Amino acid sequence: MSSLRSLADVTMDYPKEVILKDGTGVTLRPLKHGDEDALFKMFKRFSKDELWFLNHDVADPRLFDDWVKSLDLNRVVSIVALLEGRIISNAALMVKHYGAKSHIGKVRIVVDPSFREKRLGTWMLLDLVNVAMAIGLKTVVMRLVQERDASVMSAVRKLDFTEEAVLEDYVLDRGGNPCNLVIMTKRLPTEWDQF
Repeated sequence: MSSLRSLADVTMDYPKEVILKDGTGVTLRPLKHGDEDALFKMFKRFSKDELWFLNHDVADPRLFDDWVKSLDLNRVVSIVALLEGRIISNAALMVKHYGAKSHIGKVRIVVDPSFREKRLGTWMLLDLVNVAMAIGLKTVVMRLVQERDASVMSAVRKLDFTEEAVLEDYVLDRGGNPCNLVIMTKRLPTEWDQF
């Protein structure tokens, strides 16, 4: 097995270039100071229904100042996809360094609505899986809303994510209607040749 790396070390592997399904070239790199406005502008392109399922009210631009300033490279790798200076996706791998869940990373990915169905989310996820393997995690977890994330669930199944649990009527949409929360996990190989 190769030597394990820290979260801060893996950020040195950027920037990276990826090609989307339509041939568009996109740059992946870590989120950094100065990205606040571009991140805010990306979220402004999301519908209110989509924003409802986020953990924070991204309508407040001050949130992004706090978000970027409080980045802790010991706990989170947050990457962005850039096209012509615009942020078109953000993905994060969150880890704990102590306790019963220290072998698990949580993944969150958001993609600008106009760049969906172009495999950008897949590139972002594969990049975070690579990071998770590099730091020695055993499992990555995604939490998805069954009623709205059906296409995402289908895509991650192709990458060997499995449905571990369905929490029925666990979250509410903007209209107050209950939705199922699906926990999907991927067990990680220790080397890429086991992938």
